[in-house]
Amino acid sequence: MLNKIKKSSIDTIQLATRSLQNGEVIVMPTDTVYGLAALAENEAAVQKIFKIKNRPKTMPLIIFVRSLEEAKKIAEFNELDIILAKNFWPGPLTLILNKKKKKIFNGDKRLSKIGIRIPKNNAMLNLLNCIKKPLATTSANLHREKNERNIENLKILSNKDLKTAIFSNEKMTFKESTLVATSNNEVKILRLGQLNKSQLRKVIKSHGYSHQIK
Repeated sequence: MLNKIKKSSIDTIQLATRSLQNGEVIVMPTDTVYGLAALAENEAAVQKIFKIKNRPKTMPLIIFVRSLEEAKKIAEFNELDIILAKNFWPGPLTLILNKKKKKIFNGDKRLSKIGIRIPKNNAMLNLLNCIKKPLATTSANLHREKNERNIENLKILSNKDLKTAIFSNEKMTFKESTLVATSNNEVKILRLGQLNKSQLRKVIKSHGYSHQIK
């Protein structure tokens, strides 16, 4: 039976932590939409997310971390990546990077890239700080279905593999994060979300870079 928790607190964060440590998938608020989350180091738990969501494994999950230092342990950052992270984290920027740590599962094992961000949501940040490990995440909607603003309307909550869902009064934008990959001479926007091109350009130019944004 699904345990729906109406308010985020120290006790509920500890409950969510125990659920994740037990290999469960939980529903949690983020700064963008409600999301599914599992320990990124637990391959079986991550596979549950794909099953629950009916999502192809070729579509990788986004990894949430609690700090830039934690992110550097699991992915390779260049100087511009670090600048973007320092300016837009916590927030709706997902950096697409080369995976460094093999025991972080975000989908098909053959994938060499990983998407990472720090969410700007107190409940999720408290959870990340409590569990002290990266989380594999995705929006809490069935594959190809729209995101729901009301957690009670999420069809996915009827799935028997979900045991814990935490509500939040914090504001969510209901806009996806922007996916960005950098290289030696360009910044490629792979998905335009809440963070727009002009915001990225302003930061990039202010640090003396002349990268094209595509």
